[in-house]
Amino acid sequence: MHLPELFLVDLRANKDVPPVCSRLSKRCNVNILHKLDDLYEQLESKQPHVICFDFDYPDSRSLTILENTRYNFPSIPVLMVTQYHDEQLAVWALRARVWDYFPQPVQPEEILNSINTLCSLRGHRLSDNSPRKILKPAQANDIKIGQSLKKTSKDTSFNVIKYVENHYHEKIYIAELAKQCQISIYQFSRVFKREKGITFREYLIKYRVNKACELLQESILLVGDVGFAVGFSDHSYFTRVFKQHVGVSPSDYRLDKN
Repeated sequence: MHLPELFLVDLRANKDVPPVCSRLSKRCNVNILHKLDDLYEQLESKQPHVICFDFDYPDSRSLTILENTRYNFPSIPVLMVTQYHDEQLAVWALRARVWDYFPQPVQPEEILNSINTLCSLRGHRLSDNSPRKILKPAQANDIKIGQSLKKTSKDTSFNVIKYVENHYHEKIYIAELAKQCQISIYQFSRVFKREKGITFREYLIKYRVNKACELLQESILLVGDVGFAVGFSDHSYFTRVFKQHVGVSPSDYRLDKN
């Protein structure tokens, strides 16, 4: 049986209590790192399935370590466990593209469920001998729409959709996507609408609204922070667009679902 490889970066000040992820040793190969000097070297050599950063009260230095690791190893998903929790820290984790954020107290099973989901997405099965597949977030130069206008819908637009999934919370410009595809803005817009039945802008807004619905149900972020987290820089515009698509305001939607 192949167990998932979990790399635990213990950034807690109080190490008298074992980190919660250490209780997963029977279900994961847990490698605990206490010294940061060789963090990158260890990650390069071990290539774990998941990295978990464990904080008690994170400061700017420790959060920078997570952010830099996420930047230098974008293919390895990051989990975050923290004793201290507030909305601002949760928004920071979302912007840093942390896969899952666990405020204490948290049960090991919750973290294990997240790890298993990640392993499933990466093609890793705990009961077989299949090799690991590394998740690599799509970049703009991976977009292949328009390279051949004769391709099928699935072939031409798949990477654009993946790009939206990974960057929906950022500003996305059609001109830049078209440039990366080496086609004109007109060609990009025409091909996308032909394949998806709606314009790219309509698709992006719909995707962001759906993500906002998820956050309104599953997080404690303020409504304004939810809008910002999914790519809307203006709160009033977010509220107006959300109501157009869902039928109620974000605040009323949260009240209705909770």
